[in-house]
Amino acid sequence: MESLLGEVGAGGRFQVQLVASVKFADMSLAWGMMQMTFAGLVPDWWCQPPEAANSSHGNWSRDNTTFHICPVSNNSDTCGEVVFDDSVQTIVNEWTLVCDLDYVKPMVTSLQMGGVLFGALLGGQVSDSLGRRPTAYLAYLANLIVSLVTAFSISWRMFAIMRVLIGVTLGVNIVVLYTYMLEFIGSKRRQLVSAIPGWNIGVCLFALMAWLFPNWSHLHMAVAALNLPFLLTWFVFPESARWLAVKGRLQEAEAVISHLARVNGRQKPKDTLERLQEVMEEELKAGQGRRYTYIDVYRGWRMAVTSLAINFIWFCLSFCYYGISFGVSALSGNLYLNIALMVLVEIPANFVCVFFADRFGRKWTTFFLAILSSLSSFGILISNFKAPTTQQETITTTLAMISRLSVGAGWTVMNTFTLEQYPTVIRNLGIGAANTAARVGGVLAPIVLNMDNEEEVVHGYIVVGILMGVSAFTLLLLTETKGQDLRDSMTSVEVDNRIVNEPSSRTSSLDAVVPPMTEEPSWSSSRTDAASAVISRTGEPAKPLTPTSYEAKEQVEVKVEY
Repeated sequence: MESLLGEVGAGGRFQVQLVASVKFADMSLAWGMMQMTFAGLVPDWWCQPPEAANSSHGNWSRDNTTFHICPVSNNSDTCGEVVFDDSVQTIVNEWTLVCDLDYVKPMVTSLQMGGVLFGALLGGQVSDSLGRRPTAYLAYLANLIVSLVTAFSISWRMFAIMRVLIGVTLGVNIVVLYTYMLEFIGSKRRQLVSAIPGWNIGVCLFALMAWLFPNWSHLHMAVAALNLPFLLTWFVFPESARWLAVKGRLQEAEAVISHLARVNGRQKPKDTLERLQEVMEEELKAGQGRRYTYIDVYRGWRMAVTSLAINFIWFCLSFCYYGISFGVSALSGNLYLNIALMVLVEIPANFVCVFFADRFGRKWTTFFLAILSSLSSFGILISNFKAPTTQQETITTTLAMISRLSVGAGWTVMNTFTLEQYPTVIRNLGIGAANTAARVGGVLAPIVLNMDNEEEVVHGYIVVGILMGVSAFTLLLLTETKGQDLRDSMTSVEVDNRIVNEPSSRTSSLDAVVPPMTEEPSWSSSRTDAASAVISRTGEPAKPLTPTSYEAKEQVEVKVEY
């Protein structure tokens, strides 16, 4: 399939249009995900005495005697009600979420991330069953509708429910859109495409809009409007040809290949249908026409180790990424500037990582970034004890930026690395499982890393340092995928599992797979050479083989692939 896409253009005008659209969609996803960094902001507030509330002048002092003092039922003479600084409008001053309701803000954030977790699970299963394209666009339409309804919430309870639903739609699209895009991209360009900073630009745009229009309701309306342009591309982009081929919808897959060739100015290969047929038959032989589930992501020893390692790494990346992001208000300086800087520093880092990932591999690039994040986080602890008091805030902010940069850049590389570990038939399931683990980290991050003061910031970065250090060495369990074609069927996975389970029986397993041949050779020259090269490993003279049946032919091809 990779060679077929290459012949009709794996990096042509169609791919440029698709990547531009998906990266624009990423901006909306980032905006939606980061809404609670502003919507949950706690403005300055004071407790207003009853006489001030009843006075037409409201002449009373907003000082330390009334600052953050909660109303008490038996002390109503000195404190009547809470009043907020009205320079910003968040859910906190919309529904007075302080004092006995101060638990609502972190709860809503965790509920949103719980919705993302469920969406990641749902998106992986649905998109592998119904297709990448309808799943992505339906989730995007749902996000637009729910975001618009959220803007008119009449209570914090309604707002919390809406944020859960927004989280579900975000979780579906985070899983599906990335896979949908990269299944049209050639191996040489996948890492470069991953580094294009759609998400980062979305967060920066959100920080700018929150500064210009500091109202939680208006920001939800704006993100709903931002969804509309991508929905219009439904009429432009087709379903993934890879997914159609492995599902046996060959006529539709051929039509997609024809569309790619036409847009990219290429000629469609004459044997397109036959090559798509091979992809389908290989999958039918490996999967026997069954429907794949999340169990298949962990089936077999090699796949189980790979998937569990990926899940743990994604958990650590998400936990640290959102822990640092949601704790940005604890850093010194302007909140909006800090939000923007947190993601701006990632943009040049992402493009540098493209070079390193293509030069040294995905695994070692992510390993280095995880170690850098860990060392930066522990550096905050050291500076808290060793650095001069006047410089501690600057050093902490700088090291936090480096740690956040490393986590974000590492996650960018890990996205491509994870996608390349799975064949097409379970790729979205694998990405969905990884995203589910990530959302568990996202749910726990605002609770465990509640960085509201200097001491909690130091403790939080100790946790970040430990997790990133452990995840770095977990990466060593994964197989490098640099320069490799995307796999389409479970055949290669079964071979990997067979190699792990029977490492010393390669010759005997090959003899068992390939039956004695008695007919005259009928292979093409390339297959004869490949088959002969494999058989020669047994020590026997290399002989061209001719399968007596289709099944034998496919079995030889499996061994040739190994």
